[in-house]
Amino acid sequence: MGEMDRNNKKILQNIKMPEQSNDYRVVVFGAGGVGKSSLVLRFIKGTFRESYIPTIEDTYRQVISCNKNICTLQITDTTGSHQFPAMQRLSITKGHAFILVYSVCSKQSLEELRPIWSLIRELKGEEISQIPVMLVGNKCDESEDLREVTNIEGQTEAATWGVSFMETSAKENHNVTELFQELLNMEKNRNVSLQLDGKNKKKNKKKMMKEQAKEEKLLKEKKEKQMQREKEK
Repeated sequence: MGEMDRNNKKILQNIKMPEQSNDYRVVVFGAGGVGKSSLVLRFIKGTFRESYIPTIEDTYRQVISCNKNICTLQITDTTGSHQFPAMQRLSITKGHAFILVYSVCSKQSLEELRPIWSLIRELKGEEISQIPVMLVGNKCDESEDLREVTNIEGQTEAATWGVSFMETSAKENHNVTELFQELLNMEKNRNVSLQLDGKNKKKNKKKMMKEQAKEEKLLKEKKEKQMQREKEK
């Protein structure tokens, strides 16, 4: 086993530690510039930024209801580059649901999702039929003359993959909440919802903050190790 394999195995072992917590992990994939971060930030914070800042990997959290108990919706916003394959595989391995984002103004961004979808199917195996997956055409607010992928083409691609489909606009806040709610509605193994009982939220806040701090520390270590390995190549 090579040094990188050993490091990857160690990261996997470390990252699995918070598995005991009641998290529901959604992973967002897509090429750079399609609006992955904008969708996540619009959903979590209700904000939109015009400027594009490339992401290495960020994780956001939202308290939701899960089997009538408190749960953390953990959204991983992945890098749009292909420079971190180990992190990509780790995100897929740990993910409970997936959002695959392309820009309706870029046919290439849709094509770049195909190998990611193949990798998800490969790593999830027979589980894939039970896993919520949404193909998302973002930037649907753009004018028709800028479009390279029609709504019908997006639907057809999703049907070919056997996944659900939705068009969104992070800029105009179109279908953003609906996207995450619909993804949770597709979960067959748990009863997850964006609705939450206020009393439970207050009662469990301290416990959840401790779990988040632990995960953030592990995620930071994972990023540092991954970047170090990429530099050493």
